[in-house]
Amino acid sequence: MSEVQLHHPVTEAALKAYSRIKDDRLRELTAAMIRHLHALVEEVRLTDKEYETVWTLLKDMAKFTSEERNEYLLLFDLIGVSQLVEDLNHQDQRPDSAVGFALVGPFFRANAPRRNRGESTALGDTKGDRVRITGRVYDLTSNESIGGAKLDVWQAATNGLYENQDEDQPDWNLRGRYEADASGTYEIEALLPVPYPVPTDGPVGKLMNAAKRQPNRPAHIHFIVSAPGYETLITQVFKRGDELIDEDPAFTADDNKIGDFRKEDGQWRLQYDFQLKPGVSTMPKPPIP
Repeated sequence: MSEVQLHHPVTEAALKAYSRIKDDRLRELTAAMIRHLHALVEEVRLTDKEYETVWTLLKDMAKFTSEERNEYLLLFDLIGVSQLVEDLNHQDQRPDSAVGFALVGPFFRANAPRRNRGESTALGDTKGDRVRITGRVYDLTSNESIGGAKLDVWQAATNGLYENQDEDQPDWNLRGRYEADASGTYEIEALLPVPYPVPTDGPVGKLMNAAKRQPNRPAHIHFIVSAPGYETLITQVFKRGDELIDEDPAFTADDNKIGDFRKEDGQWRLQYDFQLKPGVSTMPKPPIP
């Protein structure tokens, strides 16, 4: 009795061709990519015309990708891959009571200016209400404060654009790096976040339209919280009650990333604590230099 052929001969040949990669993890990832892509082609019986559509889509995505925008990362965000990576690598190891991990998104920019405690990220005549954000950064396992923790903060303006997308905004508007004090507490003034649409003028937007998906992300503020000896927390804080939370096109808004934005004595306020887990401190590669 002959052995059962597990894969198409072309798939077998491709797997063999890349089996000599010395790095174990790279060899594993490459083999899995080949198996799954070949399985997809076989499952749907991809036609010649459909295949042309696929590589044309990739070519068009390259045209929309630059230092200011990454259409490939946008695709991964909007089909749930980015958030899945975060969940599998981080969130599954944290209790539901802790702040959740979120995708870094396509608009994180490296080396934002350092800002003093309580200083606003909003520069010039940036429109919109301000929100005073306070809280504590502490150890998830011991509950001890983490003095000197760093907080990278960024968000979109009320017109739905990040400063790198909008030539009318001052450079580094609505971006900043803060430091918690010795007791782990921090204070930030930011813009009261508003919903905004993901870019839909490119190939990924056409896919969104074909799926009849609404493009607006719920109002949120991005945070990266880090400290030596701790796993870096990448998250987003959403406004409780936002009707778009259940329809977040990036699949990121969740109960463990929602804050209570309250107006007290004419001032918007948010009290929000961040918990870090002991581990290796690393920073994500910024999509924007």
